[in-house]
Amino acid sequence: MDRLKSIVVGVDFSVCSRCALEQAVRIAKWNGADLRVVHALEHLVIDEAAEALKLSPDELLAEMRQQAIARLGAWLAEAGGERCHTREVIVGPPLDVLLQETRKGAADLLVLGVAGDSMLPLGAGTLATKCLRKAPCKVMLVKQEHGRPFRRLVACVDFSDMSRLAVTQALRIASQDRCEVHFLHVYHPYWSRSGFFSNRLPASADFDAAHRAMLENNLRHFVNANAGLKSVFVVREDPTHGQGIGRYCREVGADLVILGTRGKTNLKYVLLGSTVERLLREIPCSTLVVRSTVEAAADALNAGDSRISATISGS
Repeated sequence: MDRLKSIVVGVDFSVCSRCALEQAVRIAKWNGADLRVVHALEHLVIDEAAEALKLSPDELLAEMRQQAIARLGAWLAEAGGERCHTREVIVGPPLDVLLQETRKGAADLLVLGVAGDSMLPLGAGTLATKCLRKAPCKVMLVKQEHGRPFRRLVACVDFSDMSRLAVTQALRIASQDRCEVHFLHVYHPYWSRSGFFSNRLPASADFDAAHRAMLENNLRHFVNANAGLKSVFVVREDPTHGQGIGRYCREVGADLVILGTRGKTNLKYVLLGSTVERLLREIPCSTLVVRSTVEAAADALNAGDSRISATISGS
């Protein structure tokens, strides 16, 4: 990744969030970045538990705080974290907590487990999906057992400026982990649609091959990958871009797929609306979503208020 200064990782004590913490520690180390480990406590949980245990909410909160801080410290130490990395227990809805923390500290990266404590068998959890849409920074969603260094990356390229950022991230991670990186362009031939304006294109038997060769050449020039990295360039035809990306990731056994929030043509819709859920169901690996600084600034200006009732921090 581009040099990061501030990273936030959400931990809900699920197996997935432990892997997210391990990745966040690795990334913080090679960037020399500040790392904040955040655990959210919801009001409803505290109030209902306090009533059942016949304790005051404040009394129970103090106990839960102490236990959560201690557990975060143990996990952080086991992941190889530094003493300067902070632990925070914050009262409020997890989505609001995480978004506020990324904005307050001008975080460059938010790291989460893809499924969270719900451990959904397929796709991303609701919290991860919403953070992916709304966070004003890069977001990495980590699959279970992906706390280790990455072995194979897939960077999605549609020749937009946003996918150039995805390429930059892929090259930096690949250089750090010395892993294989696949640059993937998924396309759907315009001329295959009924009513295409010209019948001349498919009339040539060599047209499809020539078009594919052109895309492959454009992909290599767009990426301009370092000779020292093991790079694979792939152009794939698929009726649906999300499904095409997912199928390719499964075929090659990818650990991480990297893509932008908006693209030029092929991927421009990928992270809009309900397509988030559909795409994340298709992708069988961890995901890094990048966004431009201009887009992040606009999101920050348009963000609604996040009201957090209390913040409790431990070092």
